[in-house]
Amino acid sequence: MTMTDRQYRWVVVSYSLVIQAVSIGILIYCFALFALPWLDAFDASRRDVMITISCLQIGAGVFSPLLGRFMDQYPMRWIVIAGAIVLSLGLYLTQLATALWQIWIIYATLMPIAIGLTGTLASQTLVTKWFTEERGLALGISAMGTSIGGIVFPWVVAGMLTDIGWREAFVYLSITCIVIIVPLSLLVLRRNPQAAQPELADEPTSNSVESKFDTMNNRQWSNREILTASLFWLPFLAMCPLLMSFGALQANLGVLARDMGLADSEAASLIMISSFCMIIGKLFFGTLGDRWDHRFLFWTASLVMLASLVSLLTTSTYAGLVVCVICLGLAGGGIIPLLGLIFGARFGAASFGRVMGFVMLTGMFGAVAPVIAGSIYDMTQSYDWALWGLILMTGPAMLTMYWLPRAHRSE
Repeated sequence: MTMTDRQYRWVVVSYSLVIQAVSIGILIYCFALFALPWLDAFDASRRDVMITISCLQIGAGVFSPLLGRFMDQYPMRWIVIAGAIVLSLGLYLTQLATALWQIWIIYATLMPIAIGLTGTLASQTLVTKWFTEERGLALGISAMGTSIGGIVFPWVVAGMLTDIGWREAFVYLSITCIVIIVPLSLLVLRRNPQAAQPELADEPTSNSVESKFDTMNNRQWSNREILTASLFWLPFLAMCPLLMSFGALQANLGVLARDMGLADSEAASLIMISSFCMIIGKLFFGTLGDRWDHRFLFWTASLVMLASLVSLLTTSTYAGLVVCVICLGLAGGGIIPLLGLIFGARFGAASFGRVMGFVMLTGMFGAVAPVIAGSIYDMTQSYDWALWGLILMTGPAMLTMYWLPRAHRSE
């Protein structure tokens, strides 16, 4: 029996979960493990190794507006397949590097395109176009893919690094991307949702907030309209400290574990704990996002992230690091569904890819955090000043969200 669109959309959610698990699991969550052999192989400082992940995030911010526009205009099947090919090529070329600057180039060019076409931007665009009801739940389930990838791939990669070394590990990961993503994309992405067809709305007949949001949800936004709207800039700026805190802590988990004398396998366990907690966070924020004021959810995520920063600042024990990682996962898990909910509810499905392309520029702010944190450590042999800076930035960000109007359709 042929599935209806209402049934098939959950297949799309499952598919988006898998492709994020592969791309984000490898490029983001395994980075903390790759950083360890790169420190030794290239005789590099922590700052220099952290530049690698910053190259990825800055590149993603630069390419995302263009990639998001493509997602509103072209079939997602071929977009994701192209991303899988680019990801596989980037991974293969990385294992050939003889100097760290060569990895920087790969992570600044190929990897940002790959993560844009196969990661969060692509998945959230797919889910938002398929869902008008239960969008928060769907985004939360879809976003679980990044955390599942953060559980599976660090465990696999930690074993590879011990048994065969980082270069051979990249070869196997390159093959894995093609084998999983390409056939799955050809199988699943055979339908286009009705929501994917943009509708031009008439002018609103009422000045009510509900009427304005109904109109905005049913039309295409131009780049100029997006970039001059307070609906865009208020959550954009508020999200930056949250992303910076997550990026700084997540990327440095490996070296933090090494500072405490922990083995690479124990560092991988910390990443897995964070990833598991992110699954809980994504389901929590995604499910409640269909019912609660998005601002309250953002404030909750920010307070939990503050707890993560304070726990790391006030303790140097393994137990304190575990508390930090748990809070990091819970708060970080809320970021992806909150981004989709906040911007999807206020700009609609027809322009979601374009809007989220600009939203992904927040990653550029998150990109500088690991480098700054690593540089501060290199100078002071401590992360304390970096942690205090992130704590002080969080307060104004929370206040900024007070002025964000409620989106009645989604909340």
